[in-house]
Amino acid sequence: MHNGGGIKEELLHKIFNPHFTTKKKDQGTGLGLYMSKLVIEEHCHGKISVENTSNGAMFKIVLKKVSL
Repeated sequence: MHNGGGIKEELLHKIFNPHFTTKKKDQGTGLGLYMSKLVIEEHCHGKISVENTSNGAMFKIVLKKVSL
């Protein structure tokens, strides 16, 4: 199995910024992770984070448990 090898440390703090992308201009808008963060944090009152592990980048999403 192959993975992306993680995210360069100098880029980790930027990846949730709007319009940030490591792709060429015609291959991405840089909005995917930004929009994910907005939805998770503002609409679901959760938290999203990322860190590098020995197996690559690990995204963690924490949501509050809601009783129905």
